Amino acid sequence: MEFNEDKIEYQDDDFVEIYSKRAIFWFSVFSFIYGGVLLILNLRAAGYKKVIAEVAAFMVVYYIASAFAVIALNIKVDLSTIKMASSGMQVPPEVMKSMLILSGVSILINVIGALVLTRYFFKKYFPDDDYYPRPVLQPIIIFVLIYLAFRFIM
Repeated sequence: MEFNEDKIEYQDDDFVEIYSKRAIFWFSVFSFIYGGVLLILNLRAAGYKKVIAEVAAFMVVYYIASAFAVIALNIKVDLSTIKMASSGMQVPPEVMKSMLILSGVSILINVIGALVLTRYFFKKYFPDDDYYPRPVLQPIIIFVLIYLAFRFIM
């Protein structure tokens, strides 16, 4: 009995269209919650509906822990200072220093969260490259619209 590799046919059900690990990582660097939502959409598309609660619970716990970490660092920046800096007004150096420290801590927290989402959850449930990468234009547009909405609200 011979094995003919030319007659192997793959079903479309074997492959799933999901957001790539790289897309989830970079969205998470800007917003850990948004990257987590993209991972949840991936899990839903692949049929891992029971795992969605685990990822959502991790996101909530990590968000609360990161908020406590920022509070524990005692970095004081109020909303009026952020508005002053975003409008282009001169900000005193000590206030600017605290804003830069807060930004750095925020990015570090998001990168750690992105690494957990991609290196643990994504790798655990999508270990092989048996998926089609989904285009990221729609999530980019939604992210920009959310950002602009928050910008005009504050």
